[in-house]
Amino acid sequence: MNARYSVIKLITAILVFMLLLPACKDQDPFANQPKTDTATPISSEDTISKLQRAAHAGDSDAQYHLAYLYENGLGVTKDEAKALELYQEAADQGHPTAQNNLDTLKTH
Repeated sequence: MNARYSVIKLITAILVFMLLLPACKDQDPFANQPKTDTATPISSEDTISKLQRAAHAGDSDAQYHLAYLYENGLGVTKDEAKALELYQEAADQGHPTAQNNLDTLKTH
């Protein structure tokens, strides 16, 4: 159970960071630097592996977070079909945010 909460905390921190990042756009000291292909992935392979194991075991929070990563291509190859499948699994267990994202993804 402790490992589950650690994964949830890590994913929550990543998502909060991602939401706050656009607010820092105007303050970026490297804004005029040339773009490179050396971007660091948002989610580590270890974190994604943990989420996949937890999602496979039926953890609705892990299913939701993993679906979000697949939907947006964060640390994994973007795969809306996989995102829909995972959102559906989480929504079937009553995860309200997964249901909202599922509805939104289905309308696009």
